[in-house]
Amino acid sequence: MIKANAYRKVAVLRAAFLIGAVADGLIAIEWYLISLGLVDMPIHPSFFVGSGQDYQFVLGIAGLFMMGWAFLLYWGSVKPVERSGILLLTAVMLFIAIISDGIVFGHMLSARQIALGTSVKLFLVILFAGSYWYSKRHVH
Repeated sequence: MIKANAYRKVAVLRAAFLIGAVADGLIAIEWYLISLGLVDMPIHPSFFVGSGQDYQFVLGIAGLFMMGWAFLLYWGSVKPVERSGILLLTAVMLFIAIISDGIVFGHMLSARQIALGTSVKLFLVILFAGSYWYSKRHVH
């Protein structure tokens, strides 16, 4: 029973890490392609549509940071129990992003954009924080 719980804990943490890594990696590629002018589409997860060289420049930098976070999450999946704190940190940062979207950028986004962006981020907050707390609750 103890071995089954340990396996389940590793599987839950690893799945959360990999879901985050894939999501961040795909968004990073999307943002970088938009920054290069290779695609013209709204950014995910808020579906904001921007334009101009400043927008492309900032989106390119954001894409690089997003890819860095994707690699950090992948790195966490290699030793998920030992690096589970990365999931909690990621959940906190996403929660701050939800608040920031509403307070700082709310005037730039439609209600639909805020709802979509918030729902995606909130799903990830629940996934990451839930996986972290699950792993701490099932220590045996």
